[in-house]
Amino acid sequence: MIHGHVAPGFEPIADAFEGSRSGDPGGAQLCVYQEGRVVVDLWSGSDPETGVAIDGDSLFVLWSTTKGMVALIAAMLLEQGELEPDEPVSRVWPEFAVRGKDQTTVAHFLTHAAGLPFFPSGAGIESRDLPDWALCVETLATAEPLWAPGTASWYHPFTFGYLNGEVIRRLTGRSVSELFAERIAAPLGVDSWIGGLPASRESRVTHRSRLNHPPSTPAEVWSHHGVDLTDPVVRELLEEVQSIPDMVEFLNTADGHRMEFGGAGGIASARSVAKIYAATVGEVDGIRLVSPGTLDVVTQPRTLALGPVAPLANVPNQRLADFGLGFWLGSQFASGRFATGGTFGHPGAGGNIAFAHPTSNMAVAYTCTGMWLDDSRPDPRLGWAEPLADLAGA
Repeated sequence: MIHGHVAPGFEPIADAFEGSRSGDPGGAQLCVYQEGRVVVDLWSGSDPETGVAIDGDSLFVLWSTTKGMVALIAAMLLEQGELEPDEPVSRVWPEFAVRGKDQTTVAHFLTHAAGLPFFPSGAGIESRDLPDWALCVETLATAEPLWAPGTASWYHPFTFGYLNGEVIRRLTGRSVSELFAERIAAPLGVDSWIGGLPASRESRVTHRSRLNHPPSTPAEVWSHHGVDLTDPVVRELLEEVQSIPDMVEFLNTADGHRMEFGGAGGIASARSVAKIYAATVGEVDGIRLVSPGTLDVVTQPRTLALGPVAPLANVPNQRLADFGLGFWLGSQFASGRFATGGTFGHPGAGGNIAFAHPTSNMAVAYTCTGMWLDDSRPDPRLGWAEPLADLAGA
């Protein structure tokens, strides 16, 4: 059974949302804004671990949808003249300018082009170490990049938050979590955090669990396409990719909810995330977070001309998307819907979706407890995207 409401004309979204819920034992939320007002606000199911019913205010770990929130902070700092994306990082973080990283720019951090997609395996960084900000940023400052910064873009799943967060901290003297709370969450009145979840909200956070498993491992896929698995870069990537499943458990803990982890640890409801994106493309409650001019700058494609990581050149789909300054550009759906119209945002592992579609002035957020990991077939829970795209002309 689904709960919530839709505005007149959006009834097909509710029907599709309900139809897509039949095979999901967990819970989900869907919220859509158009022209600054809520037109879809739906939820269904329960927490798979506790059995507590989901409601519109339930909180979800956003995983990489968090990156869009970090990108928005960067956009606001750019607008205020505090951040220059094409300047070398070393101007504010001099310790970083070693081992071939002296010309690495802030834009390289935001576009996954820095050559540091993971912590070096030899550093021994594990999930329990991630709340130690100083350790993590010192490890990255002394690391050798896996490719020359700015020559390739390969997704930085966890280091994104530390790299960009440290630049922002040194520029402003404030952490990303503090800036997000002060400049976005408080003005908009949303329950959303990038670190520092209050203890009083812990019981509201839902648990994520795997719905299925990938049909093959990265090593199997890469080997099938002729990749030399003994290549040092490939070995490093494989060792760290294999550590990702451990993050599911850690981000289900109170320690994981409290830490600042701008790559994946944001916590919010779909209502909150949709409202934030709505305030990037128009006014919501009298608030607009960035100007149209700034939005145009940060959503210009930055990675179209970048090559693949050399050892993986023959493997398809190694570039997940084109990126602007931190924002995933274009469709987040296997069907390709919302590929046009200036779409920008960021998905999160396992099914979370968040984006704005400027042409229709829509902002969309979907949160879920179940993690869809089978990349051989589309996630059936996202069937609501088809009627929504029809309404948006996307």
